[in-house]
Amino acid sequence: MAVELTREEFAIAEGFFNKTMFQIPALAVINSRFPGKVFVDNKENPRAALVWALSRWSYLSCTEFLPRHISFIMEVLNTMIFPILGEVGESDFEVYCDNNAIRDSILNEALKNFKVNNHHENTFILNRERFEKLDFEQKLTRDLEICECILPIVPEVYHKYYPYEKFGRKVFGMAVTKNGELISQCMNNGFAHGNRYFIDLDTFSNSERNKGYGTLISYHLIINQLKKGLLPLWETTVDNMPSQKVAYKLGFEKAEEYTVYTITKF
Repeated sequence: MAVELTREEFAIAEGFFNKTMFQIPALAVINSRFPGKVFVDNKENPRAALVWALSRWSYLSCTEFLPRHISFIMEVLNTMIFPILGEVGESDFEVYCDNNAIRDSILNEALKNFKVNNHHENTFILNRERFEKLDFEQKLTRDLEICECILPIVPEVYHKYYPYEKFGRKVFGMAVTKNGELISQCMNNGFAHGNRYFIDLDTFSNSERNKGYGTLISYHLIINQLKKGLLPLWETTVDNMPSQKVAYKLGFEKAEEYTVYTITKF
């Protein structure tokens, strides 16, 4: 049976997600730093937990993956998450897990009625010694400007499904604009725990990629956040070479690899 915890009960699930850095988004939800929901198979003696970080990310962990967890996973997804995703028009959903062959077979069984793909992702940590030797203070042309930006932590469409006040929270980032148009943006995306946070980087126009804007704006965000005592984490798929290239250029080093299941049809 699946049980949705109240916010006051979230700590029941914390022990499932304090072993790896890629699970920090789950801890952000559990510690009420990011909007989301927490589910366990048993409130008194939980053996499985799933954390949903709104809007499309979830984190699954079990003390031991057992066939009985198939029904737990199916119940959470089918009755507690997918109906909401369908209402708001979300097109895909991800389940993050550690690498485990038994887990793979259980998840494949639980998700057999959905369109599912899986891939691997990496988390990178910053080598501060390497980073502090960098100098990306390149001279900007007159049509370019670096500015700060503040964005909602999650889309407004989810507000009615999450009654807590954390929806008022914003996330901080830096952006490059060209003639007033947003070109590249790098955010502290709110997936934070302790003094670590995940970075989101986007360059929105294909014609503006490979010009160094992403590296430049990431550098400025990291500098800004280091002054506040915050350490960045970089996450990308194992085959996203452009993202990895930027990460290595900034001084990031690969730390973890794990499996992500992407469900594209609910």
